Amino acid sequence: MVALSSTADVLGALSTAGKIDVLAYTLRRGPVFDGLEAAARRGAHVRVRLEGLPYGDPSGSFARENREIVEALARAGVRAELARTGPGGADKAPVHAKAIVADARVFLDDRNWGPEDLVVCDRDPADVAAVRGAMDGGVRAGGSPSFALEKRAALAREAELLSSASPDADVVVESESFGSGNPVYGALDALGKSGVNPRLLVSSRDANVRERRALARLARDGVRVRITRDTEKFAVVDARAWVGSANASPAFAHPDMIDWGLCTQDPAIVAAARDRAETRWNAAKPFRP
Repeated sequence: MVALSSTADVLGALSTAGKIDVLAYTLRRGPVFDGLEAAARRGAHVRVRLEGLPYGDPSGSFARENREIVEALARAGVRAELARTGPGGADKAPVHAKAIVADARVFLDDRNWGPEDLVVCDRDPADVAAVRGAMDGGVRAGGSPSFALEKRAALAREAELLSSASPDADVVVESESFGSGNPVYGALDALGKSGVNPRLLVSSRDANVRERRALARLARDGVRVRITRDTEKFAVVDARAWVGSANASPAFAHPDMIDWGLCTQDPAIVAAARDRAETRWNAAKPFRP
């Protein structure tokens, strides 16, 4: 019940849906923002929940931008709010997912609704209900076995896919940020030591000393690491794929971050992820410890 989609499909759904729920780390002004405003003005029930305390925002400019987006949507009739604000906000579940529910479909993006993003459409009622259930600030039990809406669970599913790889599997992983304190690191390290020689693409935007140390250890253990400027997140093992918004970095927040990840054998999704990985791998620079 999961199929390859697009941001254009999302815009089409926003133009006709009667009930729309949006969970997002941020939302830029552009076609999706305009589509949400238009939906509210034509009478659709539209809710939007953005992150109130974005990561790595010492000046507060990112949080201020999200607050301005929420205020602009509210003026159009959207029930818009920030996920964490005021005293004690840091103790609530942060939002990093990019999910839009339009009636009985949930559209999932690993980035922030750009025109060329890899978007999937999920029609599983349990997954739709899980996203809607998270709109009030926490993740409720539910969702299909292949789908996760919390970072730890999403990365666990990615690690399970990697751990199932055969000795001659073609394995490639991409993550915007990376760290050693998560199961994806362990699965990649085990594959490297076993001789599978998986490939790992990591964005140069988030590279820091701790991340580079983790990458250096993986490289010593047989993982082929390259640095890209892109920020997608997926793992491909032959004819199976994991796609999601969760970075393969440690999950420090309590409660857990609202993030998504799912495993699929849908040929179109697997092919799209594989094609992006190969294109990016060929353009990426080798990691230098």
